[in-house]
Amino acid sequence: MAVRTKPEPSRSERRLSWALLGVMALITTGVFMASFRQDPFLTGKAGTAGPGEPMPPKAVSNFSFPDWAQTLAKDLTTAGPMETFDAQTLADKIDGKAELYLEAGFTSLRTQRVALKEDPSLWAEFFLFSMNHSESAYAVFSQQRRSSAVPLPDMAFGYRAANAVCAAAGNFYLEGIGSSEDPRLMQAVASTLTPLIKSIPPSADILQALQRFPESMKAHEKAVLYLGNAFGYEGFQRTYAVPILEDGSAMTVFIVTAHKATDGPSAVAAYVEFLEENGARRLSPVHAEGDMVVLDHFGFVEVVFPHRGLVAGVHEAQEQKVAERAARHLWQHMKNLEADLSGKI
Repeated sequence: MAVRTKPEPSRSERRLSWALLGVMALITTGVFMASFRQDPFLTGKAGTAGPGEPMPPKAVSNFSFPDWAQTLAKDLTTAGPMETFDAQTLADKIDGKAELYLEAGFTSLRTQRVALKEDPSLWAEFFLFSMNHSESAYAVFSQQRRSSAVPLPDMAFGYRAANAVCAAAGNFYLEGIGSSEDPRLMQAVASTLTPLIKSIPPSADILQALQRFPESMKAHEKAVLYLGNAFGYEGFQRTYAVPILEDGSAMTVFIVTAHKATDGPSAVAAYVEFLEENGARRLSPVHAEGDMVVLDHFGFVEVVFPHRGLVAGVHEAQEQKVAERAARHLWQHMKNLEADLSGKI
């Protein structure tokens, strides 16, 4: 029986093989060299540029990207590489919440897992969200504020709650989430994030907006910022809302700092029209300071009034007199604040 021999490869086949081997060698060399290259977000050099180099085109902050490697508590050690996520991959990391960040103005996310040196079974993960504006960062911070939040001392917007430390600073929203509520772990997490947060000045725009609420309403601790749709109404663009309890009656006091109408009175008229189109009916106010409009909306009381270019009022109160009293308190405070500021100019 004849033995069939394997044919020799042609000259073209040999050339193709050598070319493929060359490409593989280049890839291997590139991976090897990249392993020695420092991640700019680990070194704190992200968002900066060398002499004569242009800044990245999407830089959105006046501050360098916060670098927790510089403030990592001595009790912690990193447990894995830092991860980076963009708008296309954010849902891979925080599935179910990604839409909130994307709608608010998400730019990027950096995460880092750490563990206690003395007990690696206790670990935490840092999340550092870069947003396109300070109000974007505050919006996601405030909308996710936990009910058990305890404010961090000497900090504008930060709190501890069970196994979490959360804060908004500049264009950034930061979280440290622990695998447990162990005091050693959570103290180390807070010790890492606190200096980062304090290194970035709070937004003057947000502080000014919260100052418009009376101190008794504790806006710094409870205010929620809605960018765009608020109370089901699309005419408001930036709404600060503070839940309060007045004489046992729950309600939300709000101030709209941006709206689609040309001025405050026009914005109030448009909102009232929206409520009436959706079943609300006007009530006679006990007092009429500030051109207040009082409505009953399916058993809840709505109060709305203009103040300069702003819109303010009370949402979903249970009793009319209590709602009007809260609205008058807000109106008087805004009026007094304006007078104080005018006297200082």
